[in-house]
Amino acid sequence: MSDVKMKDIAASVGVSVVSVSNALAGRKGVSDDVRFRVEKAARELGYDMKKNDRSSQGMVIGVLTPEKYITVGQSFYWALYQRVAYEAAKSQSVTMLEILTFSMEEEEEMPKLLREKTISGLIIIGWMTDSYVKKIVNAAGVPTVLLDFQMKGVQCDAVMSSNYVGMYKVTRYLLEKGHRDIVFLGSVNANDNIMDRYFGYRKALMEAGIRERKEWILEDRNIRDGLAKIEVPENMPTAFACNSDWAAGLLYNELAGRGYRVPEDVSIVGYDNYLYDNSFADRLTTYNVDMKQMAHQAVKLLRGKIRGDDRHWGTRYVDSVIVERQSVKNFN
Repeated sequence: MSDVKMKDIAASVGVSVVSVSNALAGRKGVSDDVRFRVEKAARELGYDMKKNDRSSQGMVIGVLTPEKYITVGQSFYWALYQRVAYEAAKSQSVTMLEILTFSMEEEEEMPKLLREKTISGLIIIGWMTDSYVKKIVNAAGVPTVLLDFQMKGVQCDAVMSSNYVGMYKVTRYLLEKGHRDIVFLGSVNANDNIMDRYFGYRKALMEAGIRERKEWILEDRNIRDGLAKIEVPENMPTAFACNSDWAAGLLYNELAGRGYRVPEDVSIVGYDNYLYDNSFADRLTTYNVDMKQMAHQAVKLLRGKIRGDDRHWGTRYVDSVIVERQSVKNFN
């Protein structure tokens, strides 16, 4: 029976697929009794034992990311994936990337990586609909870690930037420079990350006794297709708190085209510390997303789970610092 899968062995023995994988590969994380029963069931069911002779090989880590984020923030998500690939390579593992197209996400089509059954574990980078993520996790049959987002109702560990705290910090930075008229630029309902950053902005304003102005909460994209959408307000603020460096770059281009100078006429802060192919990057004050640490944590968590650590650690938030450059005017 060459089509016997690990899940068949797991069902026969009454253990998890991860336990079966660990037992057949000779890894730690299972008792001698479980290892014996798994190997016995595998032989009786006709499982091809050669498929699991990987004790001297590295792990194969699948990585999924949605096309909508590659389109919107191509360089940031590509850079984050490269960090994941580097962290995997340091431990003799390899990564396989699949970009989930708009149509795949809309139709909730299962990724090719999962259909081919070649990966030891899975990292999903970037938020998608709850139902799609849950279907992917349930179909994967391997340990899964969420990177740069989290999801309720899914028993997966997650690693995220400290969105709420980070945006609070950069908004406080503007306030400390004497700004009081501050716009938040970001489509709040696009995903949880932007929403968390919005509430960090609100907290900083509330602490300063400044009432939020609804007309100064601006969209930066079309939520459905992710395409850029920047509208400069009629009544200009003194500063913009942008939910990402990508949005900050688009805003800068729009303002420069209208004759505004930064920071002489208006100030801008961003979030990410990654703005590709825009000269404004060298001048933009921003909150640094520690991609190196996020990737390290995600790969470390996943490798531990592949080896049999079935504990649920929840969400790990990676905080960082403000990178101060020349995009903010000081009114003090």
